[in-house]
Amino acid sequence: MKNIILVGMMSSGKTTLGKQLARLLNYRFVDLDKLIERDQNMTISSIFSEKGESYFRQVENRILKEVRSQSNIVLACGGGTPCFFDNMDVINQMGVSIYLDVPAAELAKRIESHGKDDRPILSGATSLKETLANKIAERRTFYSRAHFTLTGAIDLSHLLEVIKPNL
Repeated sequence: MKNIILVGMMSSGKTTLGKQLARLLNYRFVDLDKLIERDQNMTISSIFSEKGESYFRQVENRILKEVRSQSNIVLACGGGTPCFFDNMDVINQMGVSIYLDVPAAELAKRIESHGKDDRPILSGATSLKETLANKIAERRTFYSRAHFTLTGAIDLSHLLEVIKPNL
């Protein structure tokens, strides 16, 4: 069976939908950010603030390449993962990649409802929606290299429609 790799912006549903999908398919759910935190014994925010984004991206690339040998997993990547090094090539070679394309306004609403300020790329943002829209525009060329793109109100049934014929 092929792996399923979810890419997209923060709060696009990669973790929530990934866990549901993994449970349904009897796959193992893997959160790349959690693996990085475990490897470094630090939160993502701490890694960014203490060691910098460049260091974080190198660790992220290494962990992604370690995970690629696993099978029957649903992998939720960090929002920026596809945008560095050869990560998108690695992701596409691992299995079926799916870009969860959620509009900036919806992402902003989700992030605000979480009430957490643990997103390094958002620190200092004056307009959350505008910052997210700019990030989406920057990252779209990488995200669009995913095998499939799901847009708008994405739920488990949408994911299953895409995945079932491709496993």
